[in-house]
Amino acid sequence: MGDAVRGHTAGMPSDFSGATAALYARYRRDLPVEQAVRLAELARLRPDDVLVDLGCGTGQLAVPMSEHCAAVVGVDPEPAMLAGLRARGADRVVCVLDDNDGLARLGATLGRHVGSVTIGNALHWMDEAATLRAAAALLRPGGAVCVLTQGPPMWLGAARWQLAIRQVLERRFGPPTGTCRTDPAALAERADIARGLGLAVQVATWTADHPVDTDWVLGHLGSAMDPEQLTAARDDLAAALTATGVGMVEHVVTTALVSRRP
Repeated sequence: MGDAVRGHTAGMPSDFSGATAALYARYRRDLPVEQAVRLAELARLRPDDVLVDLGCGTGQLAVPMSEHCAAVVGVDPEPAMLAGLRARGADRVVCVLDDNDGLARLGATLGRHVGSVTIGNALHWMDEAATLRAAAALLRPGGAVCVLTQGPPMWLGAARWQLAIRQVLERRFGPPTGTCRTDPAALAERADIARGLGLAVQVATWTADHPVDTDWVLGHLGSAMDPEQLTAARDDLAAALTATGVGMVEHVVTTALVSRRP
């Protein structure tokens, strides 16, 4: 289910084109403004810093974080995602078509002006140890690598409507167990990698409640599922959501692993 359906690769995947990119732009939320403020504080981001947002998608981190630095370089291997980011017209955001393997090339261009590398809901697609090592190498002294997750995924939530989604997916495709590496064990592994690189580690957690409706839930699922799967399950999902009644709210837990270079 979701990213687990798409599978793991050593590098960032390039199967987020077309309709998926459009759904990302419409149904993936930006980091809330107050959380972006807090992240900038934890990262000790400076007004003259460059921030590199790796796996930027359509700008869910790049755009809110651009308010806290001189420029954001959004890096993604999918042209359609970058097109969605460009369409937002965000000042101080530059798009680069590349993946995690291109961080060294980017470092040769930017030098030691990178105040932070952010990775939001994307590190599980990459060679995590190699990516964190390359990201740390980009940083100026005192800069930080910030890995953000927002989990558990919608289909693993505890609300009544989320349980209804899970039941439909289980009937059709089997148990949707993929956590997209939002679990505590993954956080601990990543923190250990960062400490092994000589970085000082800090973890922050924020929560936010977002009212949702059937259209939004199906659109969000469409940004994570194989299109054929969503088509097959759409009617059952819509019926299950309708049966749960009105007043659906998604409780989102954002976890930020902030790893600072001395």
